[in-house]
Amino acid sequence: MAQALSAASVKTSKKVAKAKAPVKAKAKTNGSGISVVPEPVSTGKGASRKVYKYTGKYPENVDKTTAQLLALVDTIADAKKEKSKELDSNAFTAQDCVALAVKGGYLSTRQDPLRIFRFYRARLVNEGYFEEVK
Repeated sequence: MAQALSAASVKTSKKVAKAKAPVKAKAKTNGSGISVVPEPVSTGKGASRKVYKYTGKYPENVDKTTAQLLALVDTIADAKKEKSKELDSNAFTAQDCVALAVKGGYLSTRQDPLRIFRFYRARLVNEGYFEEVK
């Protein structure tokens, strides 16, 4: 036997959500009601704009050196040998290095080339291939 449902037993009411008013951010004031804007903070030049210098050192064991690190060192070494006008081996930035590496065909990657330089930066400096110019 099938039971017939009455209209009273079926709940058809919907809850209506109330719209909330947007929360307004309270600005810092100096006491007289005028908002105060904090001073900008300078954190430095940024990693991609630091200036580096090639020391002339080349990896001794090329077979155990990664291809990407070798490509970065080769780029600067060849630019120094050819006395390239595009790159000064005594003062270059990470952006200059990777731009020349991609243009010269030393480095081909689907990643951002600057990301590769940032990954190897500490190793390039610690192992003595590049020096940071201050």
